[in-house]
Formats: sequence, C-alpha cells, structure tokens
Amino acid sequence: MWGEYVKLIKTGEIVKNEGFNPKTQMMTIKTEQGLIFDVGGNEVARMTANEDLEFLCSKNKFSN
Repeated sequence: MWGEYVKLIKTGEIVKNEGFNPKTQMMTIKTEQGLIFDVGGNEVARMTANEDLEFLCSKNKFSN
C-alpha cells in the first residue's frame, strides 16, 4: 500500500500519489509544480516516518 505522498528514487523529490494502476504497474503522481505524469512503481519509494513528518511539518509551516 502506497501513502498519499511518495519519494522519487532518482531525485528524492516528494510527490503526491494520485493513484496506482495494478494492470500497468504505473503510478500517477503530481509534483509540487502541478505536473502530473505516470512513473513505474520501481521509480518511487515509500517515505520513512521521519521523512513524512518533516514533509508534513514543512508543508503546514508554508500554508499558514
């Protein structure tokens, strides 16, 4: 099971998981810039608990 946010393995960028297609094994992701595209499941990683916490705290900090 993937989380709401995942990390791109190549860049380390945290992106929003828009959905996973089990037939094609592709995940639709949305970048912070609003770009939406499909990547292979092997191109993303689950975020660790610490990465998740840091990301959510920074996101909350900038939204206030």
